[in-house]
Formats: sequence, C-alpha cells, structure tokens
Amino acid sequence: MIGQRATGSRPVRRRGRAELEDDVAASADAAHAAALHLLTARARTSAELERRLQQRGFEPGAIAETLQRLTSVGLIDDEALARDLASSRAAQGVDASMIAVELRDRGIDPAVAAGAAATAVPAEDRGERCRELARARLTKLQGLSPQVQFRRLAAFLMRRGYPPEIVETVVGELVDLDSP
Repeated sequence: MIGQRATGSRPVRRRGRAELEDDVAASADAAHAAALHLLTARARTSAELERRLQQRGFEPGAIAETLQRLTSVGLIDDEALARDLASSRAAQGVDASMIAVELRDRGIDPAVAAGAAATAVPAEDRGERCRELARARLTKLQGLSPQVQFRRLAAFLMRRGYPPEIVETVVGELVDLDSP
C-alpha cells in the first residue's frame, strides 16, 4: 500500500504555489478572475486583496487595474465593509477601541476605522455596554470565589477592549470582594 492513498481520502495540497507565467502575471483579466474568486469566500478590503494578489505573483499594474475595476463596480467598498464589521463586532460586546484596531489590521484607513467604530459604539454608551456585558458574563462565573470572579471578569472585559478605568468601576460594582 506504499504510495497509494486510502479509499476516500483527498490528495494532499502542495504548500507553495507554482510561479505565474509572465503573460498571466501581467494580465489584468487573470488578476480580476483571481480577485473575484477571493471575494466569493468573504468580503475583503482593497488592502487584503492587493496583498493576496501580490502573493499569487501578479504584477503591480495588473493589481492596480483590477482593484480600480472592482471598486468602480462596487465589489470593493472599504467604508461599507468597515461599517458592517464594526456593527457585527459591537453586537458581540467588543469596545470601539478594539474594533478600530481590528479594522486597521485589515487594511482599512485609520480615519475610516475610527469613524466606523465610533458609530457602532458611541462613547456615551461605553459604560452601560460594559456593565451589560459584565452582568451576562458574571452568570457564568457563579460558584467561584469573589476574587476569582473579579479577576476573570476584569480580564474578559479588557480583552474586549474596554479601558481599565471603566473595567475597574464596573467590576467593582458587580463583584463584592468583602463576601467570602
């Protein structure tokens, strides 16, 4: 059975990709087709698409033409994607500062990222959002000592991007460290 695959198994995919031929690497149509294929999996920012097309070996001119073409027909819209991602992450309890970082990491302009994050999580709602999230999480920490509840709840909120001042206030209100 050496050199044969077991029935029903899939062939192993090679790690590296074959180099593109010069005419394909320079082809805007080939880059466009590759970009469309990438967009079928999920929405991507223009920076993400540019990076992936570069990794595949397309020339800068073909990439630029492809990105311009996709933007002109509305298949790439960094601002709309930023708004959608920000509202999705806000619904998961993530704070605006963490949302803005995530958006910048995906290649969205910092000003656009900050605006989308601020719209999704208004500054005046931060304390109440943090409190609601903490109450929900605290139900899962019942049965633990107050010190453990305090530590775990504070860490949970910090990982969601809430500032230490708000976390300390909210956790201090919800967890009574004086009880046994």
